[in-house]
Amino acid sequence: MNGPVLAILDSDLKAPQPALKKARQVADSTEAPLHVLVNAYSSAMVRAVGVDQQRQDAARAQIQKAWQNRIGELADRERCDLSILWQKDSMAALRESILRLQPAMVVVHTSEESGLRRHLFTPRDWQLIRKAPCPVLCVHGRQWANAPRVLTALDPGTEEQPDDALAVNVLASADHFASHLGGSLQACHVLDEMDDSLILLVGEAIPDYSGGMEKVREFYRDRFLQFGTAHGLQPDQMTVLTGPVAPTLATYCDEQDMDVLVVGTVHRTLPERLLLGATAESVITRASTDVLVIKPEGFQSPWQA
Repeated sequence: MNGPVLAILDSDLKAPQPALKKARQVADSTEAPLHVLVNAYSSAMVRAVGVDQQRQDAARAQIQKAWQNRIGELADRERCDLSILWQKDSMAALRESILRLQPAMVVVHTSEESGLRRHLFTPRDWQLIRKAPCPVLCVHGRQWANAPRVLTALDPGTEEQPDDALAVNVLASADHFASHLGGSLQACHVLDEMDDSLILLVGEAIPDYSGGMEKVREFYRDRFLQFGTAHGLQPDQMTVLTGPVAPTLATYCDEQDMDVLVVGTVHRTLPERLLLGATAESVITRASTDVLVIKPEGFQSPWQA
């Protein structure tokens, strides 16, 4: 890793901060710097203190000191850099900090809600997945196993694009992540269900296409297995799943007790059915598995426009 691992803390001072704990594991395993960031701004404090600037400054200093002590409890202050922000616009502060720090990875704690509330994906997480110029690891509170089980979802494309740069990048990132943490790596490809019109559309991308859904499944299954073998995966590391992409991935991760799912953010050809940003977001809201989102090579963040 060329840049630091950036842990974005929850704004609750008493929160357990799983993003910091897992960011520290990643940083230690890759010998990367660790940077911890929290926006300590409290609108409740500002309202309670009132307009007196001296009182506001004193309260702000007290809150920052409390954060320094809290982070010191959770991490070795000698081994991490710390940014305690005080900005009302939290998303703007986060965007500016990421562009300034140029992290190799951002680690953020995503929703721990259950039921319908869990599906209310936060604007912050959406912004990070879609726009941050680096990989984003969205974590839950569950600890990883001593040897984390890592699953990567791959879509190797068609023979017209035999060397899918995104799939290559996702697989390489997953392998790097698993190996440095002393974990195991599995790969899967999800054959999504398609209606007749979509089957015809997909068929245009398949050489010598002359069949229905089973022909499509066979083609993409073979492409995935060929791709995995060509990039060093063993047969017992590869699994083909069938069903709607996000729910199928989430269910499989839970059934197999996976610790981290690695996905890409975009798909580059018709049909745009796999590994979209929305897939990552949907998996995050469905599974207890942490999700590492990989950007395409040469990804241009809209934040840098």
